[in-house]
Amino acid sequence: MSTGASRSTTAARVADPAWVERERVIARRPRSVSTDAGFVMARRVIVVAVVLTLMSATPIVAAAPVVTTGPSWTRAVALTFDDGIGRAPCGRIARTLRARGAKGTFFINAVNLARAPAAWRRILKRMPVGNHTRSHPDLTRLSNGAIRKEIRSNEAIHERILGRPMLKVLRPPYGSTNARVQRVAASLGYKRIALWNRDSLDWSHSATASSIVARSVGARAGSIILLHCSRWATAHALPAIIRHYHARGIELAGLGRVLRLWRR
Repeated sequence: MSTGASRSTTAARVADPAWVERERVIARRPRSVSTDAGFVMARRVIVVAVVLTLMSATPIVAAAPVVTTGPSWTRAVALTFDDGIGRAPCGRIARTLRARGAKGTFFINAVNLARAPAAWRRILKRMPVGNHTRSHPDLTRLSNGAIRKEIRSNEAIHERILGRPMLKVLRPPYGSTNARVQRVAASLGYKRIALWNRDSLDWSHSATASSIVARSVGARAGSIILLHCSRWATAHALPAIIRHYHARGIELAGLGRVLRLWRR
């Protein structure tokens, strides 16, 4: 039926007194309580079904918590070493740790690891390894997909070269993180975003072994100390740092132990 014909029909009905009276009677009829109750119940069932469907289709993922320290009662401190640009200083650092009964946690970018797989297998033997991304970007500037790729590819390359799983702990480059990065990390199974409460500033070109020692000692138990295995100054500072904490009865342990993710 055309729009014009529909309008003509409606106008004719409105002009018919019998049709108008019939519509008024229908409008004044009481609504059935049982019908209303059934309608309300049906509507509630539909709403619940829709909510459950949406929850199952899009699960809510909590953000991985950001930590800068572990509990002080662990009587342990975590030395953490980032980047891996300088392979030779990293090798010296790992040998010093092993020789002195200490552990450090290494956050090496896969682009550095992939350049010398056999050498890194030797360097990182029995040392905990966390995720510092594949190529060291600022994760807050990337899309969710790009963040996932950086984390997953770094993990895959590490596990292929080292032959063991890495810690489910993310150290974002530059310490740059936000709620979105934390949610993506959690969706990939990461338990913590590990920052630090003591920065050795060994990344500075003006840093010396003495300045690195001065900034690294004196931290309370449970502390996470940021170091890098890119410069010889850090390797030269390490023996004095280890002596300082051992003399005070503080263990230099892997990050998982300090954060109480497990007991070793």
